[in-house]
Amino acid sequence: MSIRYLMLLSVGTVSAIILGYCMYFDRKRRLDPAYRRKVHERRQQAQIDVLKYRLTSGDNEWALNGSLLDTSDHTTLERCFLDEIKVGEQLISQGNMSDGLSHLASAIMMCAQPMPVLYTLKESLPDRIFMPLIMKLYELQSNYSNTTSSSSKDDSTSYPDFS
Repeated sequence: MSIRYLMLLSVGTVSAIILGYCMYFDRKRRLDPAYRRKVHERRQQAQIDVLKYRLTSGDNEWALNGSLLDTSDHTTLERCFLDEIKVGEQLISQGNMSDGLSHLASAIMMCAQPMPVLYTLKESLPDRIFMPLIMKLYELQSNYSNTTSSSSKDDSTSYPDFS
């Protein structure tokens, strides 16, 4: 046996041992329940952060990736609506009620026919979440009407009847 052959054999053996060591600890790490929970939380937070970044809104103008949305494109509006609903649900499930309600209200405000969406949300959301959502919608609607027509003020406080 030559020295070169022994060196090659020892390098191969050490490489196999290191690879086996890495595979063992990677498997042990992945099987840990805390690891799975942490990865799930990290992915969920990253998804929320991406959606928050993509769905920034001004006075009823929606921005997506730095450009304003084309309101005539139905698929873009539908995607933005679904993203707003998803972010709102995730924020509410994490306990961030005000931001979640803001996203849900923004999604409803961008609908052409919000009543079917409101009836669906009334059926699916508990009253402790749905009633503040109605208040938030009224607040957004009054803010929007104040910015579009500041000369005609309507002081009536009529809420839609969902009972």
